[in-house]
Amino acid sequence: MKRNSIGGSLIVFAALLIALAATSLYNYLLFHTISELVAIGIAIAAFTVAWNARTMRENGYLLAAGTGLLFVAGIGLVHTLAYDGMAIFVGYDANLPTQLWIASRYLLAGTFLAAPLLLGRNPAPHRVFAGFAGVTGLLLVSIFVVPVFPDAYVEGSGLTPFKIVSEYVIVALLALGAVAVYRLRDAFSPRVVNHLIAALIVLMASELTFTLYTDVYGLLNMIGHLLMVLAFGLIYIAFVETGIRQPYAVVFTGLKSSEERLRREKNRLAQYLDIAGTLFVVLDRDGRVALINRRASEVLGCPVDAAVGEPWVERFVPPAEQDRCRAIINGMIQGGVGPATPAAETPVLTADGCERIIAWHTTVLRDESGAVCGTLGSGEDVTERRHAEEALRQANAKLNLLSGITRHDILNRITVARAYIDFAGEDIEDPAIRDYLGRARSAVEEIHRQIEFTRDYQDMGVKEPVWQRPADLIRESAVELGIPAGVHVRTDLAGLEVYADPMVKKVFYNLIDNAVRHGGSVTEVRFSCVRSGQDILIVCEDDGIGIPEGEKEAIFRETYKRRYGHGLFLVSGILGITGMTIRETGVPGEGARFEITVPNGAYRSGDGSR
Repeated sequence: MKRNSIGGSLIVFAALLIALAATSLYNYLLFHTISELVAIGIAIAAFTVAWNARTMRENGYLLAAGTGLLFVAGIGLVHTLAYDGMAIFVGYDANLPTQLWIASRYLLAGTFLAAPLLLGRNPAPHRVFAGFAGVTGLLLVSIFVVPVFPDAYVEGSGLTPFKIVSEYVIVALLALGAVAVYRLRDAFSPRVVNHLIAALIVLMASELTFTLYTDVYGLLNMIGHLLMVLAFGLIYIAFVETGIRQPYAVVFTGLKSSEERLRREKNRLAQYLDIAGTLFVVLDRDGRVALINRRASEVLGCPVDAAVGEPWVERFVPPAEQDRCRAIINGMIQGGVGPATPAAETPVLTADGCERIIAWHTTVLRDESGAVCGTLGSGEDVTERRHAEEALRQANAKLNLLSGITRHDILNRITVARAYIDFAGEDIEDPAIRDYLGRARSAVEEIHRQIEFTRDYQDMGVKEPVWQRPADLIRESAVELGIPAGVHVRTDLAGLEVYADPMVKKVFYNLIDNAVRHGGSVTEVRFSCVRSGQDILIVCEDDGIGIPEGEKEAIFRETYKRRYGHGLFLVSGILGITGMTIRETGVPGEGARFEITVPNGAYRSGDGSR
């Protein structure tokens, strides 16, 4: 339909050209006047479109071109009134309208050269208007007031060299203007570019025709004016008609490229979201799906197009969870409370009626004014992981049950073995046999210790790590151990909390127990903490005999149990669950010193700060 409307305009201009040509046969002065007035009217119309769009951004080309055309029309009007035969400007011959013509053509060519320089710069309209007014004023002054403008036509001999050379210069300037429009074609719609370049080419042909005539009423002069009318007709289609029917194509000269750029960015974002293995779901203020990526579509079993616009809770949340989920979403949107609890696990309902467990990270979205406009949720499908963890928990529970029953039965048998060994020893006088019985009892005691160790070791890593206060655990351990009255346990941990396995209490229990039982004449066990780069060191020191240099690493090995039991091996294993390490750095003879390294992120002060 738009092509038909522009095609209709071309038909109208073709009919106008034919009518004008016929008019020239009747009265050339009438032909010239109508031709000039048509061009003047189109120029004023182009200015009207440009000036009314002056507040729009990125329309500097249109503003410059429209304003320039207004002043071209002004000089053209004076040229029309001064044309030979109008008898308005008394005392002037055909040179005056020819000078005015050349002045208007220079201004026209300069307009199409200056306009590209202002594209996208959003110049001040009054400055553009003042600039063209100043140039136009100087041209008129040089012709009427201070006659320094060169002669362009001489009665009897025709066009002057200045006029002919000027036409060629004007043609060159118009050609440069056409090249500039072509180079900036991405800033306009194709229709504007095509018609504007065509107008400049026709203007160039018109100017070349005006280099050949010798009679201002001659055929070549008429052809030149017909080409001029055709060129302004093309300008009318490019600026006026297109500006009215498709204002974005002219007024918003950067809109086309901006829309294209926005579309590319949107497609690129969609590709990023589709590549990601995470679910992305955006809900609007009404709780409806505004955006969903490919991964979410796959998990839900619902195509992207079908999911968008659907109410999230009613469509994708199991009935038993709908009230809770709706309350969370409404609370975030209405209260603007920001992110929900990280990795909150909630089930979703798929298209085939199954449920999947998703770990969601959700936050609110805000518009430019800061108002909440929706929510963004990124989620991970943890269904298989949770099922595997549940299966593992059940398997561990069964193994622990079996281990507990087996341990209980073995300990009962050990008690019986002890009794029989003791009974046998009461009636035996032979020293050799008594020695054998003593060794048998030691072996049974070793079996008992190993069985008791399995009780502690099977509980390591079974429960999730939690934040705990070492100072509290140390005090509890000291009470449970019932340490001698001459041994003091001191702590200086300043409210420190560590993220560790719930069995971490056994770490401090064993450190205190080892110091009391193996440290010799220990009178004090001290716990403190110091910084070590980004980490924290929990230090346990005593004033006992210390650890020999050759045993500082061996004490944490499982084989060291033959001498001191499983204590420090167990300590190392418990700490390792959450990335902590332990080492002994004391000086033999001056006391033992154990350093527990707590990595960054696994410790905090009592107020929750790291």
